[in-house]
Amino acid sequence: MKKHFIFYIDMDGVLNLFESDKNARVNMWKAGYFRTIPVREGISDLLVRINSVAYVVILSKVINRIGVTQEKSFWTNENISPNGYSDIIYVPYDRSKADYLYPDYPCMLVDDNEQNLIECNKKGCHGLFLSDKKNSQIFPNAKSMQDIWNYFEYIVNQYDCIHD
Repeated sequence: MKKHFIFYIDMDGVLNLFESDKNARVNMWKAGYFRTIPVREGISDLLVRINSVAYVVILSKVINRIGVTQEKSFWTNENISPNGYSDIIYVPYDRSKADYLYPDYPCMLVDDNEQNLIECNKKGCHGLFLSDKKNSQIFPNAKSMQDIWNYFEYIVNQYDCIHD
């Protein structure tokens, strides 16, 4: 029995270590780039744990370059357990992630971009900030897998969201 709750999580900079490449904003335009980004240690196991009790949805923006969604799908298949997520939504780079939230579900988003969190928060989605390079002044900051789990538990327990 899963909870009637969606745990959205960003890919670049959250599932993977996009920020570890100081030239990422230039290199991402090269074919194959998104297949090679290192995975964040422990994230796959955490997602399996969360996906067993709620719905994990990877919510990733994509630049307008041929092959990006295929590269990200390949990366996900190589680095994240298939039991770690229920869906992947690719959002065009010029659109808001908030436009792609499933309606009528309590939810949270883990992201490294405050603007994404702000836009989703306007639709009732709880935000958690995760970045290796910066901190949020608006949202709670996660620094470890345990921080993410603790915030998830805190938020999901605020809802009576168990369904069969």
